[in-house]
Amino acid sequence: MEENPNENIPRKAPLANMHPAVFIVIVLFTTFITYQVFGGLLTVIIVGAKVEKFTENLSTTRIILSFAQFMFLLFPALILSMMRGNNFRDTFRVKKPDLVIFFLSVFGLVLVQPFLQAYLVIQNKLIFSLPFGTEAIKQVKDLFDSLEQTTMSLVTAHSIPEFIFVIFVIAVTPAICEEFLFRGIVFRNFEKVSLRRNAMFLTGLLFALFHFHPFNLIPLILLGFYLTFITYYSGSIFTAVACHFLNNFISAFSVFIFGKENFAEPDISGMQLMQFGLLGLLSIVLFVFLLVYIVRLYNKKSQIVV
Repeated sequence: MEENPNENIPRKAPLANMHPAVFIVIVLFTTFITYQVFGGLLTVIIVGAKVEKFTENLSTTRIILSFAQFMFLLFPALILSMMRGNNFRDTFRVKKPDLVIFFLSVFGLVLVQPFLQAYLVIQNKLIFSLPFGTEAIKQVKDLFDSLEQTTMSLVTAHSIPEFIFVIFVIAVTPAICEEFLFRGIVFRNFEKVSLRRNAMFLTGLLFALFHFHPFNLIPLILLGFYLTFITYYSGSIFTAVACHFLNNFISAFSVFIFGKENFAEPDISGMQLMQFGLLGLLSIVLFVFLLVYIVRLYNKKSQIVV
C-alpha cells in the first residue's frame, strides 16, 4: 500500500492567509449580523415585536439578551478565530495579569467616571443650545432616549436575587463576550498591521461604533481605548474583563440603590455646569497621568525582565 506524501503535512486553517484587516471586517460583519439579526429575530419570536413587550417580560428579555451575546456574538468570534488557526491563549491573552497594573487599571476606571458623566452633561447642554438643527437633533435623541428607557427597565431590580440576575446580564455577559471580541480578535489583528497606539485607538473606535449610540460616542471611544490599553500593558484580557464588568456594575448598582427616577437628565444651572466641567477636567487630567505612569511602570518592568 502506497503512502500518501501529503498525509504528514499539517493542514492549514482556511482563513490563515487572510489579511488581518479583511479578517477584522469579516469578524465584525458576521457578529453584527448574527447578534442583531438572529438575536433580534429570537427576541421577536419569543417576546414580540413591540417595545412595551420587552418591559412586560423582563426576565425573558434578560435571558434572551444574555444568551444572544454568548451564542451570536462570542461563539461566532471563537469559530472564526479557530478557522484562522489562531492560538487561543495568545490571541485572547488568556494569561495572569501583572497584578500592580491590574489594580491600577481598576483604579483608573473609577477615576475616569466623573469625566465621562461631566462630558455627557456638558455635551447635551451645548448641543441643545445651538441656534440651528436643534429640532432634528432632538428627534434623534428622543429615539435613543426611548431605547435607553427600555435598557433602564432591564437594569432596574427590585430585590437582591433580581439584582444578581441583572448583574449577570448587564455586567458579566458583555464583559466576557465583548472583551473577547474586541480586546481579543480585533486588537490582536490590528497589532499585526499597525502601530500599537493606532491599534488601540482603532479597536476603541470600532468598540464605540458597534454600540451604535451617537450621543455616547466619545465616552465609548475613550472607554474602548482604555480597555485595549490595559489589556496590552497588563498582558491579560482579564484586566479588561474586570474593568468592563466594574463599569457596568457601577451603573446597575447605582440604579438599584438610587432608583431609575434619579437618572433622568439633570436640569442644571450655569454654575453647576462649571462645577461639572471642573470635576471632569480634574478627572481626565489625573486619568492621563495614570496612563503615563502605567506605561512607565511597564517599560521599567520590561527592562528588568530583559
